Amino acid sequence: MSELLYFDCNATYGPHPGKHQEARWRLPQLLEDLDLAGITGALVQHAQGLAGDPVRANRTLTADLAPHRRRLFPCWVAYPAGHGFPDAKTFVRQLKDNDVRAVRLDPHLGGLLPTESLWGDLRDALLVEGILVVLGTERGCPTFAPYEAMLRLFRDGNALLTGHCWNHWLPVEYLMAQFPNLHIEFSTFQANRAVEYFAGRFGAERCLFGTGLLTKAPGAARGFFDWSLLPEEDVARITSGNLTRLLQGAAPVGPVPRTPWEDALTAAARAGKPLPCEVWDNHCHILHDGGERAGGGLVFHRGDAAGMLEVIRRVGITRTAIMSWEGPCSQDTDLGNDTVERAVARHPQAFIGLATINPEHQSEAEIAAVIQKYHVQLRFPGLKTLTSGQNLNYDDPAFRTWYEFGDRHRLYAVIDPSGREDSDMISNLVRLYPNLRISLDHCGQSWPYARWAAEMVNRYPNVDAQLTFTNVTNGVIEYLVDRCGADRVMFGTDTPMRDPRPQVGWLVFTRLSEPQKRLLFGENFKRLLDRVTWEGVAAG
Repeated sequence: MSELLYFDCNATYGPHPGKHQEARWRLPQLLEDLDLAGITGALVQHAQGLAGDPVRANRTLTADLAPHRRRLFPCWVAYPAGHGFPDAKTFVRQLKDNDVRAVRLDPHLGGLLPTESLWGDLRDALLVEGILVVLGTERGCPTFAPYEAMLRLFRDGNALLTGHCWNHWLPVEYLMAQFPNLHIEFSTFQANRAVEYFAGRFGAERCLFGTGLLTKAPGAARGFFDWSLLPEEDVARITSGNLTRLLQGAAPVGPVPRTPWEDALTAAARAGKPLPCEVWDNHCHILHDGGERAGGGLVFHRGDAAGMLEVIRRVGITRTAIMSWEGPCSQDTDLGNDTVERAVARHPQAFIGLATINPEHQSEAEIAAVIQKYHVQLRFPGLKTLTSGQNLNYDDPAFRTWYEFGDRHRLYAVIDPSGREDSDMISNLVRLYPNLRISLDHCGQSWPYARWAAEMVNRYPNVDAQLTFTNVTNGVIEYLVDRCGADRVMFGTDTPMRDPRPQVGWLVFTRLSEPQKRLLFGENFKRLLDRVTWEGVAAG
């Protein structure tokens, strides 16, 4: 595959409420991050357009981007006329004078009603000039009803939905079916095989490449497309051609950026080839054969073993540690363990099994039977539960028999505190089970959580930080490696809850050395598995 041109439809810079001290936010950092991931250009918003005075923010954006207009393209924030915001004709004239070809609308801000009387003049003026309308959900999306109402008002022009999450599959699919001029991007919509599904159903011309910079790391968005299952011509449309069309021919000028951080892994990604290193995925789920739905409206498209293997092999993932969805999440432990058992039995070279127990549904005898079958007989090295679906904490005595077995045989437990920075719980587990290795989940989800996770890793020698999360927080991988050491951080994807490819791209395009990346991608997890001992038990 020839190297792709990447043109980002969803980038933002500037100060904003809630920014953490470590978070990147300046325009030079945006340019650096585009270079890091080999992204040629971007459609850019200023954060103060939503957080502050939109008129002043639009002027600031235009002035800031002026030296970079061969690469960066402004997206202004638009409102109905009044209180300092110009009328529709004046606003559109300003757009033309500054060569601005996209505007951002936000149905949630200010409680503005999506009515013809309020938005009609602006809509008509934008439509005449063919201005792209961006509807962002990044600031919170409790319901898609306001977006549907806005799309009905703006249905005759091109619109782009940004920021929607992997768990919004059903409403996004509904909106795409209702509005033929609606386009989507995938920076947060990292649902399993979402790009292939939506391009197949609605056409590749309605799918765009977006990063979510500067909040999100730039390499994650590449993953869907560097290892795409779509025809090359469709991928090229999505990564750059469609945005150029929607911006009426505007396109970045210049070569694909190169940076000092290039290595064999970035070269493989740019060429669309499997990674040339060991990739051992510490955290995956799996659905039953033919499974697509996971409760609560969640869609994991082709989330069974066959569907997962196709993508895993495309990326070059060596081994995948799988836990069920039914057990830890839907609380059907027996069914979940059986799903994992079947997948591992069919594909022992690809899958590593994790077992689940649930003391609120299982007796001591039933827990002992799980240990005997899945750990003793089948040699599953991993323990996985999810206490957010139970009335128990991870250090509850009800788990003691299971953990004690894991401690004796140096197994590992996947612990997801569900965003709670529970130091006492980790301390109790380490004190009681010092030989049980703890993979602390989702440490890349936010800066506060990463800080806490780094503290736990540094405090306890049997705790490791695992990365996977949809937020793909920009800079957090480098932070964790710096704070914890490259030998204490592990790669995971959470497939098929989310697609594995953005998680791979997140790590590939970082400011880490190639040896450090190789540790994270597989060597650390492989070493963790090598320490497991089955001394004193006989396989069935």
